[in-house]
Amino acid sequence: MRFAMPEVVRELPLDRPQLAIQTFAAIIGELRDAPPGAAADLEMIATDAVEMAMREGACLMAVVTPPEAAPALLTGVVLRVPAAWGTGSADHAEQLRDSMENVGGPDVRETVVMDTNLGPAVIVQRIPGIEQARERRPLALQLQAFVPEPGTDRMLLLTLACPSADGWSSHQSLFGELVASASGPEAKRRVVEEDESFEHHTYQL
Repeated sequence: MRFAMPEVVRELPLDRPQLAIQTFAAIIGELRDAPPGAAADLEMIATDAVEMAMREGACLMAVVTPPEAAPALLTGVVLRVPAAWGTGSADHAEQLRDSMENVGGPDVRETVVMDTNLGPAVIVQRIPGIEQARERRPLALQLQAFVPEPGTDRMLLLTLACPSADGWSSHQSLFGELVASASGPEAKRRVVEEDESFEHHTYQL
């Protein structure tokens, strides 16, 4: 599966973990305007984030920095499609959308079905509220997209998470364009179970 990645999406090379850590640390240092002496601390932060992403089965990890917007993290995880859903079907996309609205959690504020070259994808917007604060869960805004992989029993879960609402409309626009650009096929990704998602994992940049 491929996406048209704009320049503001800076992908980390997860197939080379040490380089991914170094790249992420450099990006964090740049965003924070960190002094040279902070390199060790930044690498520790980057190591924790990259290693967690890989443990969760991430096949994509990128920092997203649109102009006039807070930095966000984009991740991608391949999931098994439940047998009852199938892939590439508008009916199954609507079933998934209904399911997210009904049982996706109190932070699900909006859902939409978007057409892509691979079939209909479901996009979910998550805005944290008092429920998440009480449970001490990450208070980050999220956009999630469930993108089918035709001819397989897999879908890609894309998650864009941002700890700030600054420039959120820019993130929404970019995320929609990214999902709409989906095409494929690509090399086989590692598959993880449904409950191993990034729904409750965010990283502070």
